[in-house]
Amino acid sequence: MKYRETGLLSPTRSPSLQNSNNININININISNVMGSLTNTGAILLLLTVIYIIRRQRQRERAARERGYQALKKFQSREPFLGFDIKLLMHMDIPSLYKLHEKLGKTFQINALISTPEICTIATENIRILNVGGKTWGVEPLRLGGMEYLCGRGFLTTDGDIWNHSRRLLKPTFSRSNLSDLGTLSRQLDQLLDQLPTDGSTVDLQPALSNMFLATSMDFILGILPTDKISGEAPYTPIVFIEAFHDAIFRTMLRTMLGRLWILAPKAKYLRNCKISHEFIDFYVHEALREKVPLRGDNEEKTVPKQSMIRSLSAQTDDRNHIRSQILQGMLASGETISALLGNTLLLLSRHPRYWQIIRTEALERGSSGYTFDALQDCKVVLNILKESLRLYPVFPILSRTSLCDTTLPTGGGKNQDEAVFVPQGTLVVMSYFALHRDPLVFGDDVETFKPERWNAINPKQWEYIPFGGGQRACLGQHKVLVEATYVLLRIAATFEHLECRDDMPWKGELQLTCKSANGCKVSLRRS
Repeated sequence: MKYRETGLLSPTRSPSLQNSNNININININISNVMGSLTNTGAILLLLTVIYIIRRQRQRERAARERGYQALKKFQSREPFLGFDIKLLMHMDIPSLYKLHEKLGKTFQINALISTPEICTIATENIRILNVGGKTWGVEPLRLGGMEYLCGRGFLTTDGDIWNHSRRLLKPTFSRSNLSDLGTLSRQLDQLLDQLPTDGSTVDLQPALSNMFLATSMDFILGILPTDKISGEAPYTPIVFIEAFHDAIFRTMLRTMLGRLWILAPKAKYLRNCKISHEFIDFYVHEALREKVPLRGDNEEKTVPKQSMIRSLSAQTDDRNHIRSQILQGMLASGETISALLGNTLLLLSRHPRYWQIIRTEALERGSSGYTFDALQDCKVVLNILKESLRLYPVFPILSRTSLCDTTLPTGGGKNQDEAVFVPQGTLVVMSYFALHRDPLVFGDDVETFKPERWNAINPKQWEYIPFGGGQRACLGQHKVLVEATYVLLRIAATFEHLECRDDMPWKGELQLTCKSANGCKVSLRRS
């Protein structure tokens, strides 16, 4: 048979062409062998991983049985390896965990094949242990890896001696003498009231409140305002720092939530904004240390405490990195707390106008002496409204602890969920304060109703209502938050007779370190 020359196949081939084809065949055979080996290796590794996971789970279950502990009710996530779908849902849909508790009880376990099982609990006995067991339960394994690059080691990210040292350094900043001066807040609120529309047009108060409390927070922590003229030696303006820091916070929370998956995320912008934040704070740390004035006599080594946190810290230590870490963590914790509380509260008040009139009556009856720090602490009408707002929409709706050693929880196991539970080292336990604050046995059957007067008749126990956390890690600034929120509500009510809602969307939380309304606070305001 004769063949046409096609370039594809020829009856007669040169020796070089034959050698080339032989080489190609050998290469193909070698590649197939390599791929086969890799496939076999992957299958072996997968099999060993599955065996390890099953063995580890059985060891945990056997350890629990040997100690006489009962099993927890289990919930299987749809993403079976890390349970990432449930973790994401907890952050994106705050009420979701409450719905799971309604279905599964006060304590249950989320199963995952690879990661350590997570326990979710709203049992008060467990919450007490989680908040007071400082040597057994901590946050460092949970937070430090994701947050250290931005804000170092301090009261938010560590346990043990470093946490104790950080907390002790911060306490003078929250003394009554440091909190009682409301002058900066008054001036910032005057500016806000002048800018708000008075003709009934819609305004979103959430960003306005955020900006105002960002300014007061910078004054409290750094002793400066965003609009201040700064030294020519400062590396950035406050506005540049604020933008960089906010972006770094968002990416830090994302990093903490993603855990090991963070390695897949782009990092250039995150690293750049962390660098800006560090250099900005370092400049003011240097200034504070340079200007501190030591006392004479018996207290020679001490320094005069200043109102700003940075002055107070520099008076107690020369460790620049430690001061910077506490400052950044202080700004992280305080930046949105009061504005989130006020945004949620004003949204609730706009939907329940009769309570706005109660606040307005209270505001108009107060003389100038009624706006002092002490007088505001005793304003029961407004405090009940703030308590109810914090019950329905906690600023800290979810808090977690990690077991630092093999330990137990007093309740949650067995058929009736009333038996002790064995908890292996490294287990994450999640507390939903959003769900805790909806217990009808404590707050009544109408737990979804905004009803401030319920606080005249109820008196929750310590671990049944904890809007600012509890135990050793309870928020140092909770009195500051409540007094300043009371002051702002009274001043706005004294200025505007009518507060109307311009948003009928159901409340949805936006959770970072604190939780605010994801839809903002869209209202209209009218003067008399």
